[in-house]
Amino acid sequence: MPRIVRLTTAAPKARRVTTCAHRYELPADLEAPRLLRTWITARLAGWHLHGPSDDLLLIATELASNAVRHGGTPARITLALRCPGTGQRVVRLEVEDSGPGFDPRSRRHPVRVESRTGRGLLLVDTLSSAWGVRPTDTGQLVWAELPT
Repeated sequence: MPRIVRLTTAAPKARRVTTCAHRYELPADLEAPRLLRTWITARLAGWHLHGPSDDLLLIATELASNAVRHGGTPARITLALRCPGTGQRVVRLEVEDSGPGFDPRSRRHPVRVESRTGRGLLLVDTLSSAWGVRPTDTGQLVWAELPT
């Protein structure tokens, strides 16, 4: 069952950052990324956001598909809306799985034209304002951010 988490933290110089986050447990099933797209669309509508939806859905599908295909385990999805004191809101997507992980620097090689795979992280890099990977105690977390 998705969970709603609301966090408020004090930032330097009395700026406040408000974050509203939703979590989703993604099963280790190749059909699961399709269900994730429906879930994300509903969360964005709840926040009255429509601008980042197409790019965010493509990024979410790619990261969730990678987690299921390469990690082979269920994944925890976190979708957060950050509202820093600057007024610009940012949507952050996190996909955490228990798979073996990867080094994103190793994915920087050119993709062969005839290849059917290997372009996903290039899409994530192109469509997001920032993205990254960090190890966790049980696997890895891949995240991407988009301004609203």
